Amino acid sequence: MPTFWETVKALMSAPQPQATTQSDAAPLLQELAARYPYPVFLVDVEADRFLWASPGATTLTALPLPQLLEQPARQLFTAHANPSEALLELFERRTPQATVEFSYRSPAAISHLQGYWTHIRANYYALILHDVTQVRLAQDELAQYAEELQQQVEALTELKEALEKSNRELAESKDQLRLLAAVAAYTDNAVVITDAQGRAVWVNKGFERIAGYTLEEVRGKVPGKLLQGPETDPATVARIREKLQRKEPFVEEILNYAKDGRPYWLRLYITPLTNELNEVVNYMAIELDITEEKKRMQMLQQQLRDSQEAQSYAARIFRRFLPEPEGLRTYFSDAAVWNAPLSGVGGDFYFYAPQEGQVVLALGDSTGHGTAAALISVYALTSLWRSTREPVQNLQGLYEDLLSGILLDVKSREVEREGFELVLLRYEPASSRLEYLGARRPLWIYRQGQLHEIRGTRTDISPEARSLPLPELQSMRLQPGDRLYLFSDGLVDQLSPAGKKFTPNRLRSFLQTNQYLPLTEQVELLRQAISQWRGETPQVDDILFLTLEV
Repeated sequence: MPTFWETVKALMSAPQPQATTQSDAAPLLQELAARYPYPVFLVDVEADRFLWASPGATTLTALPLPQLLEQPARQLFTAHANPSEALLELFERRTPQATVEFSYRSPAAISHLQGYWTHIRANYYALILHDVTQVRLAQDELAQYAEELQQQVEALTELKEALEKSNRELAESKDQLRLLAAVAAYTDNAVVITDAQGRAVWVNKGFERIAGYTLEEVRGKVPGKLLQGPETDPATVARIREKLQRKEPFVEEILNYAKDGRPYWLRLYITPLTNELNEVVNYMAIELDITEEKKRMQMLQQQLRDSQEAQSYAARIFRRFLPEPEGLRTYFSDAAVWNAPLSGVGGDFYFYAPQEGQVVLALGDSTGHGTAAALISVYALTSLWRSTREPVQNLQGLYEDLLSGILLDVKSREVEREGFELVLLRYEPASSRLEYLGARRPLWIYRQGQLHEIRGTRTDISPEARSLPLPELQSMRLQPGDRLYLFSDGLVDQLSPAGKKFTPNRLRSFLQTNQYLPLTEQVELLRQAISQWRGETPQVDDILFLTLEV
């Protein structure tokens, strides 16, 4: 197939009628597509439109040819090419010839492209491309693999250099040679030296101890064929064979079998030994027994699986403690909840207890997150359930029950730092009377275009609060259409990629802007807004958001 420049030269030198319209350009376009069957765009830069595009171009853009020809050329590349600035500059400057490189984002995939931009005639320019995505992916994969083995390769290179230096020195001194042999013979690690064909010529005592074979039993044999067994990975064996053929130092891990049938794991450090002509005459393998290391790794992996299963089970149990929000619609015209624990189980909780003529609600945020915080939440939920079996007439009494219960559980100074923030509500629909008692958690009320904040005390439910006064009980009358908002601090503390918090002010602005939405839609939009805010940044804490409408 001719190169791009050969194609362009042939097209420019071939007698062609002057193309003034898309139909006039058809012979030129068909010849270009036949000679270079890749993504090809013919552009009229003056009219900012595509005159023609090859099948490869329609595949790249995922647009049928008629639809592609209707697209303004600059607009298409601005929206989908990255970077697009250099490409658009070719349009503006009418650059005669240039090489290009950019990525193109279509609905199906991102393609990495290289190619050429050239002037054809008049205002006509051709953009001829080649997809190099697979090459890029292969390069990235090779770079990642090289980085992972870099340290081990460097160590092997240093070992090879040290061995080469030792070989030169030992050639001059038989005493040094005997000393090196003694070190290799009595090291705990196994050492195997083979000839250039991989047949064993020498093994040390460490090898005999690990494998159970003597030097006489392995001399002249290929160690791998003698030691590999039924569970040895064939892919690992193939990699070792390939690396030996490349005559480069490498590291591998393999499962071998001792003479008595006992399996054991080795980490092999293999390096070729060369003569003064740089010809490989021997291979040396230093073999570390990593059987116990593998067992510990398997045990840790099993413990991780057990932990994940336990956490999943705990999450299912914890969700049973949280009531469904539908029951609140008996007392309010609408209700919605967004609960997003950081991991399976969390420290945020909500609760409500229907009672005759009233409903008691609570929202809490336990110290920390995960299983430890969930245990505190379970304590709070069970305590609330127990205390609300009888009608609640005084929220301060309910608060004192929670505080006294956590004090009885104190066993050490470390536990004394554990607790939870809390807001308690008691609502009587008949009188529209609402009572609020807050420990670090506020109540927001949206009424007639304004968002009002009701604040509690700056203490919480913890052993440290035993000497502090009780939070003040606040009472108010609600009006039809009022919206109530309760939330944990994980919402406003969520970080962006720039390290900025979402903050209460941003939440306030969001709620005021979207008051026209039903509660369920408003909560879903808030969830999307937080997702966009944090981007690739991990969630920093449990999130709980509860909203009610009178």
